[in-house]
Amino acid sequence: MNLKNILFVLFTCFSTTIFAQEAVTRKANIKLVSAFSKKIPESAQNNPPKSGEFFVVKWNETSYPESVFWRGQGGWLTCNIEKAVKKGRAYVGAPIDMEKIKKGQLLLFTPVTGGRFPIPAEIPENAKNTIFYKTAGSAWIAFPVKKISKK
Repeated sequence: MNLKNILFVLFTCFSTTIFAQEAVTRKANIKLVSAFSKKIPESAQNNPPKSGEFFVVKWNETSYPESVFWRGQGGWLTCNIEKAVKKGRAYVGAPIDMEKIKKGQLLLFTPVTGGRFPIPAEIPENAKNTIFYKTAGSAWIAFPVKKISKK
């Protein structure tokens, strides 16, 4: 290998690392409306079981979410995505077709246990209490959650 090829390989590796970090740290375009945890009685559990954490967000992206994950204290969990509907003072989930999710809509993300989804290499190991999501053609986008109330 000549010097030109070595420099090209080094530049490519460096660029890939920088862009991968930048993709994960890109500012999330969602707004947290409510984050809460509550104990789910065994009789109310589905398959896969809910983790007991719930996130109501206002979706401000122009395209729908392809994947949503929660990186909490319990690990890397996939999230069910539902339309958030307010009933009284609480939010509940209603089924929604992913392709019909529009900008400005309220969504309920519910982490579920079970299944083995590997953590992508782009996700920092020290990321905790963070929602990660992808839209069509995007890299992972991180949205840290500072406070989760208990219900």
